[in-house]
Amino acid sequence: MSGLTDLPREHEPETAHRYESWVGDVLRHLAHEDQRLSEADIRIRLPEDFVLTWEGVDAILSAAWKTDREELKWAINVQIARQIRYASNGAYVFHLRYGSPDRYKRYVRLEDLFAAASNATWGDLVEEVIESLNDPKQEYGWSLEPAQQHEYANSVITYRRGVATAERRIRRALLSRWLRLVPLVMMPLVLAVAGWGNLWPEDVPALRTFNIVTIAVMLVLVVVFLVGFFLRVKDDKHGVRSVFQLRRDLEIIHDRWTLNASKARPTTERRDSYREHVPRVIDRLRQDTRLYRRIHNWFQWGVFFASVGTTATTAFWETPQPGKAILIILGSFLAFATAVTGYFKFRERAYNLQQTADQVEQHATAFDLGIAPYADSDAAVNLERFAENVEMLRMEQRKREQQLEQPHQGQADVI
Repeated sequence: MSGLTDLPREHEPETAHRYESWVGDVLRHLAHEDQRLSEADIRIRLPEDFVLTWEGVDAILSAAWKTDREELKWAINVQIARQIRYASNGAYVFHLRYGSPDRYKRYVRLEDLFAAASNATWGDLVEEVIESLNDPKQEYGWSLEPAQQHEYANSVITYRRGVATAERRIRRALLSRWLRLVPLVMMPLVLAVAGWGNLWPEDVPALRTFNIVTIAVMLVLVVVFLVGFFLRVKDDKHGVRSVFQLRRDLEIIHDRWTLNASKARPTTERRDSYREHVPRVIDRLRQDTRLYRRIHNWFQWGVFFASVGTTATTAFWETPQPGKAILIILGSFLAFATAVTGYFKFRERAYNLQQTADQVEQHATAFDLGIAPYADSDAAVNLERFAENVEMLRMEQRKREQQLEQPHQGQADVI
């Protein structure tokens, strides 16, 4: 075994240190220079000039695999992938079963794996190498066993289905509430108009047509109310559910997921999931951009038509009526639209969201193509850098949103 030097068979006296039983089993399968070690070598000191190489680590892992012990079920599937372009003290470490060699392997320096003390023994060497690769706290990408990974995947699917179902029920409850509320508000007005037309028929040119239209409108309102009544959200346990109760159920689903996710995965897997989540972040930013831009455009078109309408009304009607009423309506709308667009700043919000979405998409594309600033050979470093940059962009977006909420004097303080 390269890197493990032959030693004289002089046994050291017993010490207080107790080795695990599997350490001796590994030593019995460990060989160096065509000579097999024995369990008695567990306390033989390493030479002062001893240098551990990745070939030596691989030999220890192979000996652990030959023992077929349950305690070593993590380490026996560890694979060492050395890169020629790197120094001999560095290599990629990944797990054959519990981690993806392409996405979760981690570049490890050999001195971080084992640092030989002056009185280190063969047993110390085997124990430290195995335990350092067997430590679940080390984020090599295999800290979840297959059963746990399957359970976590099912929990993600259940969570997303629960959220989608809860949001769909909330939308249905809102639609049902509006379909019942609008007829209840409109029906008294329709009845009042119908009563006025029948009590003072001389003010109505065609009373028969007036009554037919009124009855048709009332029937439509009744149908709308019945549709909203049948669209109410119900369940067998609680009966009819209000919008408030459904939103509370959605918050409970989010809280449960937060509690479950806090004890599930290592950082490397959470970062990888974050990369898969970024396209949805971009889509949401673009949706908000389209919403704000659409609102701004509608108000702007309203301002254009109101301005033209004001000029046309002033030119066409010389008498006060009905031009005066139209001018009042158009002027009121102009003042309202100008105030709303000036206060909420829909255009600025749309611009900021579009800018953030473009920058996040640019970073995602650079990460997928492996170009600067994500040209590092270590995928974990690129993923960490990508997450930092995206979160920085989102933080800047939130700061710009806060600036838009501030008055002009407060904006300078925020900046």
